[in-house]
Amino acid sequence: MHAILIFILKNNTIMKSPYEYRAQAREALQNRWGEAAIASAIIFAAALIISIPSVISSINGSEWGGSITTLLSVLVLPLQYAFYISLLERTRGNQDELLQYTITYSRQTAYTSTRFLVAGLLIILISSLIGVITLGIGAIILSYAYSMVPYLLHDYPELTPREAMKISREMMRGQKWELFVLDITFIGWVILAVITCGLGSLFVVPYMQAARAAFYDDLKAESIVDDENDEQTSIEAVPEKAEPENTPE
Repeated sequence: MHAILIFILKNNTIMKSPYEYRAQAREALQNRWGEAAIASAIIFAAALIISIPSVISSINGSEWGGSITTLLSVLVLPLQYAFYISLLERTRGNQDELLQYTITYSRQTAYTSTRFLVAGLLIILISSLIGVITLGIGAIILSYAYSMVPYLLHDYPELTPREAMKISREMMRGQKWELFVLDITFIGWVILAVITCGLGSLFVVPYMQAARAAFYDDLKAESIVDDENDEQTSIEAVPEKAEPENTPE
């Protein structure tokens, strides 16, 4: 059995401003905007396809389509997570092509490991249930609480989905508002995406997710790890995952 990692944010943590994270995101996406847009388009196309049952059921006045679409959306999540991780690696200085990294990572890791699928399914089910009970407010809060899950599954392959979800909640305790403020600074881009009938979102999504990835790395660096032996060390001291054998080139 491996030690369960508990991330505790330091009391004197000072995160960067949203505009600093946006600057990091732009630097990471420099000369890669086209690839990022194509990767976004692939994910959106997949999401559009799985929404067909929901559209058909709406036309027929039935309710089965929404449930099917919700379940099928789990199949898209590993691809979406792979894209987020490719952006994370770009913010860390990885120079691999975004699109190639996303495709290779999703094929070799995200879809071959049940951890990403299970985590996605659990998050969707829990968020859907809480969302119904709280009229959607709880689902929004949970989306921020579990926003670090794909990055944790990537950095720490020994974690189970439930452990990654628990650690993400701990990391985001007191930080959900900070991430929300970061998201709000993209409101102008979101409006532009709406005006362009969604085309602008092909650039907005990678921009936002790259900024979120930079936020995660800072949050991780400002955390303390408490293992089962009650030893507290900087998170950098915890062995991270080795590079996959077939890292995209």
